[in-house]
Amino acid sequence: MKHIAIFRGLLFDMVINGTKTIESRWSNKKVAPFNKVQVGDTIFIKKTSCDVVAKTQVKAVKFYNLSHEIAENIKKNYGKEIGIDYFENWENYKNKKYCTLIWLADIIPVKNMKVQNSHGAGWIVVKENNINFN
Repeated sequence: MKHIAIFRGLLFDMVINGTKTIESRWSNKKVAPFNKVQVGDTIFIKKTSCDVVAKTQVKAVKFYNLSHEIAENIKKNYGKEIGIDYFENWENYKNKKYCTLIWLADIIPVKNMKVQNSHGAGWIVVKENNINFN
């Protein structure tokens, strides 16, 4: 399966330069990528309001039903790789209900690709017949 992950500012830069090796997505509802992404899937990477500029593959993935204790354990065990120190408001994240952790393989640059507007979504599951990625 293919996905588009949309990043803001510094976290985008950290993914591209390889200092952020685990992508985390936190939510109050079971929305993508929760239970949608699998090992071996391709993730196309873009910055908000920009084209896709890179891709990666999923090396590992974990899904969590959160409690404050589990959120704090995620922070303790994976915080550096996730880039939690750069989150705007950690308290907001630890009060979410679900979390997906996605271990990223090497980041591979791709020719810039325009994609559909996400209408504010940070993650898009690509329907194979709607977008053709190489």
